[in-house]
Amino acid sequence: MPRVPARPEPTVAAVGEFALIERLRRLVPATGPDVVRGIGDDTAVVRLSGQVLATCDVQVEGVHFTRDLCTPADIGWRALAVNLSDIAAMGGAPRYALISLLLPPEMPVSTLDGVYAGLAEIASAYDVIVVGGNVSRTSGPFAIDVALLGETRRVLGRAGARPGDGVWVTGSVGKAAAGLFLLRHPEVHVPHAGDLMAAYRRPVPRIEVGQALAGMEAVSAMIDTSDGTASDLLHLADASGVGARLDLDRLPLAAGIASAARAAGRDATAWALGGGEDYELLFTAAAAFETSTADLGRTLGVSVTRIGDILRPEDGRWIAGRGGSRVPLVPTGWDHFRDTEGQGGP
Repeated sequence: MPRVPARPEPTVAAVGEFALIERLRRLVPATGPDVVRGIGDDTAVVRLSGQVLATCDVQVEGVHFTRDLCTPADIGWRALAVNLSDIAAMGGAPRYALISLLLPPEMPVSTLDGVYAGLAEIASAYDVIVVGGNVSRTSGPFAIDVALLGETRRVLGRAGARPGDGVWVTGSVGKAAAGLFLLRHPEVHVPHAGDLMAAYRRPVPRIEVGQALAGMEAVSAMIDTSDGTASDLLHLADASGVGARLDLDRLPLAAGIASAARAAGRDATAWALGGGEDYELLFTAAAAFETSTADLGRTLGVSVTRIGDILRPEDGRWIAGRGGSRVPLVPTGWDHFRDTEGQGGP
């Protein structure tokens, strides 16, 4: 029998704008008790209480991800996760998202369905409702831009650190950079590779931890580690007008990072200081916080590690290294307009 040619996969151009919007609306959480008007009107109408948090972040193909390293569902997950991490860093609860898409006309609809499957998965996990957005064609790369609204009772930002506070971080650092290296080099096999690659593909925002920290008077300032531990500590120090010491030997490295770094011919601490995209919480706290760390770990299932101290401005900003060495604390993380490797740059 003659072979029947496969029907071409429908593209977003073939589906059309309004049918595409309706298709996407059905794929994500789109209604809730505080949504007065959702997708389908000129604007969404929602109810919020307390202080409103607003953030946005764009993921651009070839800059933040490539489809050979991430599945469509991974891309959708990451697009919302990076915004959730911003809300976590302010001690807030996420509520409503708006999604804007720049779509090449030839993109298969099935790819976009996959992106929205990942987006719906993480939105459901963190009780986020998608209430609107926009779609547009582009002759450039695919991009997904997320705006996220949240609310908080106490705003815990980058300013507020005081000399004498400890510098702390949740979880581990450098794992996303290690995971990206392993994704780019599938021939390399190291222990815990799956966990490291997942840290890059599907970062876990620390929403519950951020809320718990915001509820503790001893915690004075906070930021997420999107740009790298060193850069983000400097951002916090700049906002607070203080000095800082970072203890290199205290950096919490995830299992498998040392092996991945050896395979890459790198020092694992370079990834820990400047890899970025870990989306952990870096925060400062007074001495009273020390007594809460065990309870925090047990309750929320995440470790917290003291990695340094906040100093007086005149004491400078530096790294205490091995053997008593002391080097300046300088930004080594990702910069969109200086770095060109893409996807976080490690």
